[in-house]
Parts: sequence; structure tokens; C-alpha cells
Amino acid sequence: MSATSHTPPRALILAAPAGTYVMIRLVPAHGWGPAALIGALLLALLLWGPAVLRAGAKSLAVRNATKAAKAAKKESAK
Repeated sequence: MSATSHTPPRALILAAPAGTYVMIRLVPAHGWGPAALIGALLLALLLWGPAVLRAGAKSLAVRNATKAAKAAKKESAK
């Protein structure tokens, strides 16, 4: 893979400017350390937040389906 054919993920294209903007905006008030930490946290939230929410929703759906299946099996055994 060459650099010319590489396209970064869409989430990175959106998240990187947001994280950078927040970091630069907070520097005068808090200094580089806290601003970089908040910018990195925002970047991570924008990059992986939707995937974490989807995984959590899927896990919850599987858990509820399992509970319903166990309840139905218990009911049919009576």
C-alpha cells in the first residue's frame, strides 16, 4: 500500500480537527498538558465512541434474548 492510495477512516477525518481545535483553544487557560489531555480524550471519544455504543447495544440485545429464552424454556417445562 502506498501513501497515495491510503485513505484514513472517516471518523479520523472528523475527529482529528475537533481534538486539535479543543486542544489549541484551551492552551491559554490551562497550559499544554491539560489541553492535550482533553483534546486526546475528545479525539478518542469521537473515534471509538460510536463503536462502543453499538457493541453495548448488541450485548444488551443478546443478554435480553438469552433471558427471554430461559424464561420461555422454564415456562414450557412447567
